[in-house]
Amino acid sequence: MERKTDLRISKTVRAIKTAFLDLIAIKPLQKITIKELADRAEINKGTFYLHYLDIYDLYNKLVKETVAKIAGSFDPYPDLFVDPVAFVHTFLFAQVEPLAQILSPGERALLSENNIKFCPDYPQCFIEAFRVKIYNVGKLAPCWENDIKIDFLLTGMLSIVIQYRPSLSRDGKQRDLLVQFLSS
Repeated sequence: MERKTDLRISKTVRAIKTAFLDLIAIKPLQKITIKELADRAEINKGTFYLHYLDIYDLYNKLVKETVAKIAGSFDPYPDLFVDPVAFVHTFLFAQVEPLAQILSPGERALLSENNIKFCPDYPQCFIEAFRVKIYNVGKLAPCWENDIKIDFLLTGMLSIVIQYRPSLSRDGKQRDLLVQFLSS
């Protein structure tokens, strides 16, 4: 039997997240206090601690939610199973909507260079978000072996995006060679 979350809890968590995103849009993470956040969310500090260990726990959960939002902003995932070339090409070279159109100012601030250093799992958040999207296609059973295969593919592709994308954008022959290699 599925348990429903109490509406009061949902509203409180939403207020905490909203207050935090408002604050992080105007100041760095390490400058945000629980008292300031609780005041803005109109809760007491004890209520905050019922839901989160500390400000960094909240931050890391919001980073994961934001990364999942980015992973869901484009949909090459079904192509992985029917047209791997199209999947790799889209994954590497698709012009995902600019983050300003997808994310709020607070969500963009979560991922800023000054703040992201407080999320040691940041790269893994992307891998997990993309893996979930691939499993959601329904063509691959979630299991340890498939996790490893997906992680291997995604880690390689993300590292190529980070390191080589600017040069690949200019050289169509290299880009085509890379797409063929990765899709095989």
